[in-house]
Amino acid sequence: MKCIYSALLLLATLIILSPSFAESTFIKEIEVVRAAYLVATDGTERDIRNATQKIRKLENKYPSHPLVLAYKGGALSLRGKDIGKRPLNRMRETEEGLNIIDRALRKLGQYDGDYLEIVETQLIATYVFINLPDAIFHRFREGDHLVQQLLAHPHFSEMPLGLQAAIYFAAATAADKRNDQAQFRHYLELTLKTDPDGKNGRQAQTLLQQLTD
Repeated sequence: MKCIYSALLLLATLIILSPSFAESTFIKEIEVVRAAYLVATDGTERDIRNATQKIRKLENKYPSHPLVLAYKGGALSLRGKDIGKRPLNRMRETEEGLNIIDRALRKLGQYDGDYLEIVETQLIATYVFINLPDAIFHRFREGDHLVQQLLAHPHFSEMPLGLQAAIYFAAATAADKRNDQAQFRHYLELTLKTDPDGKNGRQAQTLLQQLTD
């Protein structure tokens, strides 16, 4: 049985930061944004507004930071799924969010910050791209390419287990979208093995159980 994924799912336990990375002021501030964004992905319009406000506040301090831009783009895409608005308005807001995510990804080419910030930026983009309706937004191929890049990252084995699991789960999502059930199962199993007690691992376990029902 296939999972019906949330429109813009970005699961919790995304990153357990290394001490040197976590000590920076920026990372303390981005943690607040990350937490609000994670609530907003499956939350209400109020949750989305709350996340958007926190992101805009941080953007005032870091107007060109790719990770901040990625969260801003993701939040605008979340606003675009608001069922209380006309479909055309939802499309426009989602397209605006996608344009901002594109800017964030372009900035990574010249960004010299911690590699975990780069990975997180790419992962936010990946989850947005692979979960949007591809017949409308045509972003699945780009998202699938991004997740393959993350899997092949030279520091993948050094990443925190929660982050590895989030990447594996994104790969499982992409495989399911491609109707590749062998890869779907494979990456779910890797997710569960990597972080069995995390949210990604628990979700993978549920999906694996559904596959055997």
